[in-house]
Amino acid sequence: MIIRFVQGSHLSSQMIVGLEKLAMPFTPSHVEARTPDGGFYLGSMYDGGVQKRPVGYDNGIINHELLLPVEATAEQDAAFWAFLEGKIGEPYDSAAIFGFVIPVREHLINHAICSALITLALRACKWFPYPLAAPAHLIDPRDLLLLLSGRMAIPM
Repeated sequence: MIIRFVQGSHLSSQMIVGLEKLAMPFTPSHVEARTPDGGFYLGSMYDGGVQKRPVGYDNGIINHELLLPVEATAEQDAAFWAFLEGKIGEPYDSAAIFGFVIPVREHLINHAICSALITLALRACKWFPYPLAAPAHLIDPRDLLLLLSGRMAIPM
């Protein structure tokens, strides 16, 4: 599994970064997974919800990128991708994203922000050995990078 963390140059990305605390090697504003064939990223975005987008779809609008190989068994990898493929077409969770800006904890059922989608996929394949202390819709890209850093080295 390869998880891609990015920081974009557009206003919405900069607002997400502005609300976050510093992360190393950079503070991400979006996260998605690279498909096993390497040709697509699968993730959830405000524009289009959960879908596959071709590698390079965001050329010119990202400031930083981290492709993070996540070690997993063949069974975990299959469960991770089965979960993600089953979510294609799910709408974006705009209510949850507003919860990061204003002190409201809303969430639309069967909708996902990028970091919740990848967190739920990692939970579905049992990559996290224990239940997480927060629901997936409250985990932002920086939080997910932090969770991963507890189990693996993050390149600087």
